[in-house]
Amino acid sequence: MSTDRTIRDLLEKQAIYELMAHYADRIDANDPEGAAACFAEDGLGVYWQDCIGPVAIAERLVGILDRFHATSHHLSNVQIRLNGDTATAQAYVYAFHRVKADMENPMHYWGRWVDELAKIDGAWKFKRREVVGIGSISRGTDDLDHPGHPGRLSREAPKADFG
Repeated sequence: MSTDRTIRDLLEKQAIYELMAHYADRIDANDPEGAAACFAEDGLGVYWQDCIGPVAIAERLVGILDRFHATSHHLSNVQIRLNGDTATAQAYVYAFHRVKADMENPMHYWGRWVDELAKIDGAWKFKRREVVGIGSISRGTDDLDHPGHPGRLSREAPKADFG
């Protein structure tokens, strides 16, 4: 691969990473419209139901964020695969949530954001974003109602005996 192409690919990946971080920032700023603006006009947000287009995505995010006094989303293990003006990406997400109904017991959430992206008018946008829950803890209780990582360790895996 040429140096010019390597640099171009790194710049494209950085732009996608910045879109992902901007989305998280807009969620934490309780700005559903700003988060939804990260999507293409026909973008699909899969938030435990399908929402098509920025207006529907913003409406869904309003309903989700209304439950929280504050959130803090953190991305890791970001993987981005370029294919011309399209890309796929995923990131692991940890999110701290201060629940309005129970301010003394925060919710901790672990998941993945699985994305399909397109470069539209020179800017990367989400064509599809799916929130995949791995687990959460709220009020000291582990919520097992998440699918976990498909194809990875499951909840039923036996615990290792190191002893």
